[in-house]
Amino acid sequence: MGFDISWIGFNGLDRTECLHRLRMTATDEVDEAQEEPFSLAELPNKWIILFANDFEYVSDKRLAALSAEATVIGCHIHEGVMFSDATLFNAGRKVWSISHLAGDGPLNLQTSGELPAEILAIRDRLLAKQKAAGASSDVDHVFDIPVEAAQLVTSYRYDQWKFDWGEPVFHVLKAK
Repeated sequence: MGFDISWIGFNGLDRTECLHRLRMTATDEVDEAQEEPFSLAELPNKWIILFANDFEYVSDKRLAALSAEATVIGCHIHEGVMFSDATLFNAGRKVWSISHLAGDGPLNLQTSGELPAEILAIRDRLLAKQKAAGASSDVDHVFDIPVEAAQLVTSYRYDQWKFDWGEPVFHVLKAK
């Protein structure tokens, strides 16, 4: 079954402004397994992560609005159909996006904008790994390209709970 979620990373905004833009309030309740509809964590590198148990929550329109005077990255993850994407917005404009849908072929990768060199290196490494595994491989390395791109930007990965920098603590959010 796997994850069927979306998440947004915020940089250049404080927690109060993120919550204001999201039209949500934070609770003291910790969402240890990220099972609540929405939860928020602040990372040591100043990125703030909104985790949504709603695949449709992230949209270009929402990212554009949330990125006024800030940088945001939005991700969709649907492990059931092996779809992943990452889209970076800055100051209301889309900078780049990268997505993979396994149903369109094991090497399917759609991109727009100018991807940074570090993300191109991730792409090249994982595409080569997929090609080496062959078309009949049960492992989808290309799925990880958008996932690793988002992690490179934020230092957060949706399916990890412990990192070199520590563990994110997600607090449950409620709509205003």
